[in-house]
Amino acid sequence: MSSTAIKPTVETSLSERSRKRRRVGKFLAYFMLTVCGLVFAFPLYWTINASLQTWMELRSYTPKLWPEVPQWHNYVEVFQTHPFARWMLNSFLIIAIALPGELITAVSCAYGFARFRFKGNGFWFMVMLGTMMIPGQVLLIPQYLLFHHLGWVNTYIPLTIGAWLGGGAFAIFLLRQFILSLPRDLDEAAMMDGAGPFRTLWQVLVPLMQPALITLGILAFLGHWNNFMGPFIYLRKYELFTAAVGLRFFQTVVAAGGATEKPREHLLMAGSAIMTIPAVLLFVLAQRYFVRGVVMSGLKM
Repeated sequence: MSSTAIKPTVETSLSERSRKRRRVGKFLAYFMLTVCGLVFAFPLYWTINASLQTWMELRSYTPKLWPEVPQWHNYVEVFQTHPFARWMLNSFLIIAIALPGELITAVSCAYGFARFRFKGNGFWFMVMLGTMMIPGQVLLIPQYLLFHHLGWVNTYIPLTIGAWLGGGAFAIFLLRQFILSLPRDLDEAAMMDGAGPFRTLWQVLVPLMQPALITLGILAFLGHWNNFMGPFIYLRKYELFTAAVGLRFFQTVVAAGGATEKPREHLLMAGSAIMTIPAVLLFVLAQRYFVRGVVMSGLKM
């Protein structure tokens, strides 16, 4: 009788200990995630804080965690000093041209590598991945000479044509991995219904690739939105600049004689804060698809 009474008591104490351990583990996990989140969010907070200060506060030796009087007019001055709104529209225009091309051509190339078995499939796929190891600076001069001879300098063609020629090795790799995670039975069922490869891709597989496509879309958007080197090299007209290049006009310049123009670092920080708004909104709205697309794309090699 005593042994049967002790057994439930022992089991109860063990279950209570396991619950306590789980609670402590959860608490520590949430605590570490909160601390890491605050650390990673601090640069964004500092950008917003600096954008609301005067240039004298920004250059003071004692850093301030919040300005005494927030200078909200700094954001207005960003658009009044330079055509920053026009530059942001130029960035959106480049994205509107390049993004569809990157998605369409990358899907087509990835489908070919994932579903078709042809001679040298693995070799050409490795060659394509090998292009990711070539630094962009190595191709900078040859590409500029090519676009210069074609008469495309000072246009948006050099900034968008690459998206319509495959979309890049990483885009093809990401979508190929996702297609490999989809069962081949879908292709076979579509072929039995009389669908060809083209129709199978766009009517059967593409609707299932929504997480991967959204992931690629976010990465492509951020890549074109933050692209500085390309527009800086290929664009010369003031009205054609993008927002990333336009931020350079808010940097304080030292003249040849050593004289410094009026400090504008506070406007630079305000412009940087404005540039983060589309990226943050996009990631917040599509975060669920982004995480799902990254996870599912790595299920199968």
